[in-house]
Amino acid sequence: MLTFDNSIQNELDLPKIVVVGSQSVGKSSLIESMSGIALPRNSGTCTRCPMECRLQQASTWSCQVVLRFQYDATGQALAEMKEVSFGPIIFDKDEVADRLERAQRAILSPSVNPDLILNDIHTSSGELTFSANCVCVRIAGPNVPDLYFYDLPGVIANVSDTGKEGDIELVDKLASSYISRPNCLVLLVITCDTDFENQKAGRLVLKSNDHTLKDRTVGVLTKVDRIQPGDEDRWLQIIRGEELVLQNGWYCVKQRGPKELEGRQSWEDAKQQEKQFFSTRAPWCELGSSFAARVGSEALATKLGRILSELVSRELPAIQTQVTRQLAEAKAQSVKLAPANVGQPQTEVIRLLQDFNRTLCKHVEGLPPADAISAGLVNTLNKSYDRFRKRVKDTAPQFRPWSSKLETEDGKSSLVEEMVREDDLLAHSNSPVFHLDEVMDFALQSRTRELPGNFPFSVKEALISHCTGQWREIASQCFQEVSDYLLDHVRYLIETQFGRYTGGGLKADVKHIILSHIQELAESAIQKLDELCQAEATPYTQNEHYFFDYREKLLLRYKAMHRRIRSQTGVVQSLQTHDSTRWPQQYSNDETQWKNINNALAALATAGIPGVVAVDLIKLLPDDSMGPAFEIMAEVRAYFQVAYKRFIDNIPKHIDNAFVRGITQNLDVTLLSRMVNNLTEERCREYLEEPSDVVSRRTELEARVKRLQAAKDRLLEFNQFQHRSNLSATFSV
Repeated sequence: MLTFDNSIQNELDLPKIVVVGSQSVGKSSLIESMSGIALPRNSGTCTRCPMECRLQQASTWSCQVVLRFQYDATGQALAEMKEVSFGPIIFDKDEVADRLERAQRAILSPSVNPDLILNDIHTSSGELTFSANCVCVRIAGPNVPDLYFYDLPGVIANVSDTGKEGDIELVDKLASSYISRPNCLVLLVITCDTDFENQKAGRLVLKSNDHTLKDRTVGVLTKVDRIQPGDEDRWLQIIRGEELVLQNGWYCVKQRGPKELEGRQSWEDAKQQEKQFFSTRAPWCELGSSFAARVGSEALATKLGRILSELVSRELPAIQTQVTRQLAEAKAQSVKLAPANVGQPQTEVIRLLQDFNRTLCKHVEGLPPADAISAGLVNTLNKSYDRFRKRVKDTAPQFRPWSSKLETEDGKSSLVEEMVREDDLLAHSNSPVFHLDEVMDFALQSRTRELPGNFPFSVKEALISHCTGQWREIASQCFQEVSDYLLDHVRYLIETQFGRYTGGGLKADVKHIILSHIQELAESAIQKLDELCQAEATPYTQNEHYFFDYREKLLLRYKAMHRRIRSQTGVVQSLQTHDSTRWPQQYSNDETQWKNINNALAALATAGIPGVVAVDLIKLLPDDSMGPAFEIMAEVRAYFQVAYKRFIDNIPKHIDNAFVRGITQNLDVTLLSRMVNNLTEERCREYLEEPSDVVSRRTELEARVKRLQAAKDRLLEFNQFQHRSNLSATFSV
């Protein structure tokens, strides 16, 4: 049987046996017969909290009792489990019952110091009627089976006058929480002096929705000597597997009766009496050889040990993985809490500052995420820049090359969809919509002393400012997001590097210097950001090629869509789709139009105007009175494209260079220069003083590493033992 140090059992999810039964079915007597210890039997005493029993072979007998607190008085889980030794190790079996009775009272009295109950200073009954906290009993000795099991409070259907209504639900939930674990072997205890249907624990296990539960359950019948004459058949059918079928079968035991208990019958005599009962008393002595191995406490203990060993072997790879992972984590945490070099405090403080500077530089330059959950700093900032780009993009001007009076007609929605397909910036734009006639009216209303056909530049400026006027707020929002993310990340790194040095003020001093440094950089960066935004308030570009190219494309697009609406669809479509190298395949009209367009292009080339393509001829179509509006719309939209491309690069670039990367520029000099007066040997020694909780945590981690390493070594030994056993079995065959 695979066993570990007591404390490591709590950290690993190891296979275990859970004893479940209704109240007064003989669970305690069954445990007594397997463990060889006497349990409390005072009047009114019953199991009111889980009892963890760990039995192990040893040359000398001993018993240790420990209290495990995992929940507070209200049943809420504690942040950290606590185990308390309850008295010295016991070497006399007669002392166990009294110690366990006091231990249970201590569990039921969470507000009382356990030592007061142990030493009879506090003798009143517990504050709670039941508790999920646990009494742990560790027994070692000769003739003790290697078993690890939990005895749970008996399942109850009613409460006494002194009980609480909530006790029924509490005990049910407690039992369910244990038996639902996949690596748990359930020992279902059923008494033969009460009908099975009246025993709630049986229903809890055998009627469960968990279909694996029956495969993990061993049934045991108790008090078989109290079966009324004529009622034996029902219980015999269960033993034979004819009713209430379990994969691991049913067993039956006979415990000591009241007379034997009063006479303080020894365990050896009790076992001998049990053997004699099953070998001489009908119908048990008539079961036959196939079922003879299912009677008696020793047969049950042997079966449980074998099933538990098989369960451990099956779970061994997962347990090994669990131990290896936890050992690596504990070692990593222990390294982080390694004691500081107090022999050279100044050197150690400077090393810590330099390590922090290097770490921050790595993160600012772009450290990949440590795992799938956490994101690197730069990765997170890039998401902020991406949101910034989308917000600026959404301010694109929405020009409609048709009259606002057509908005209610059926074709409008399809035209808008076509514009969005051709201009992806309009997909989520939240800027105002300007129709062709509205742009024309605005231009006409803005004229003052201009010559006919001319319009003031302020018309285009006003339309541009409708878009770019939102950019300052968008840029400020981006900077605030970046600043918030950066500050959170820096605080995290400060906590990681200096979190253990709070007592002497090192963490506080470093945090103050760095956050002040960041604030100074932020103020400078914001000022430059305002200047960049202010520069965008006035339209300006030297990117003539991109501006003119985009303006011409937009002008053709707007005019083509406008003429389509004015029933010039055929001409516009022919010009847009014309291919001088391909003969039209559809109708004679297409052939005639194709020849006409080719002749026009040939005539222009003959006249000395080569390089003209069919789509260019759209410009020759009459514009009616809206020609200037097309020009304004195309120029405003083209300028937006130029400014948009420039702005979405300049703002993130400035934030990254002046603010994010700026933090690490000469940071080591900044730290040392501002701390120079605090780098005396005496002050550095104070800086490195650790709080008591850090020292305790390091001690706990070091102990945990030792426990896990011992568990890993024990697993390796067990694995090698199994391998040798399998080889022996193979060669013996």
